[in-house]
Amino acid sequence: MKTLNIIGLLFLLLFSSISSSCQNTNNTDLTLSQQEKNEMLFMLEEEKLAFDVYNFLNEKWNLRVFENISQSEERHMNAMKGLLQYNNIAFTLNKERGVFKNSELQKLYDELISKGQKSKLDALEVGKLIEEKDIEDLQLAIKNTNDEYSINVYTNLLNASFNHLNAFNRNISKY
Repeated sequence: MKTLNIIGLLFLLLFSSISSSCQNTNNTDLTLSQQEKNEMLFMLEEEKLAFDVYNFLNEKWNLRVFENISQSEERHMNAMKGLLQYNNIAFTLNKERGVFKNSELQKLYDELISKGQKSKLDALEVGKLIEEKDIEDLQLAIKNTNDEYSINVYTNLLNASFNHLNAFNRNISKY
């Protein structure tokens, strides 16, 4: 019985120390530049753009690549939301498909939807363009920060974007 009590006490102490070390998850000690904050907000909307475009193109063309990658883009949005929350940066994201605060992304969305409606090959080319832009923007965001957590999130997204780009290139090669 004493052994069970000791094990229980050790487990409780271990859980308490893990819990207390995990409680301070907000990045309050790091001062991010306005540029870093703006890049985070931009990346969130850029992930939404990919999600919205891929969902639209999946409905239009019923290609598995759009369905699969749109699910991934939803996870990417959640990763960016988490990064923003971690850094105590307020954000809002329009839930309506194809509506963006950033005028550059709004214009890009409209252009990509127009191009992607023409043919399956055009739609796949749109996917390729989105991933190339994501890669470029993620590489820039990594270059512009020293925050290890941000670099980790961006690197994960970057690796996924390279995988998505490869998937679009494989599909394009079939045409």
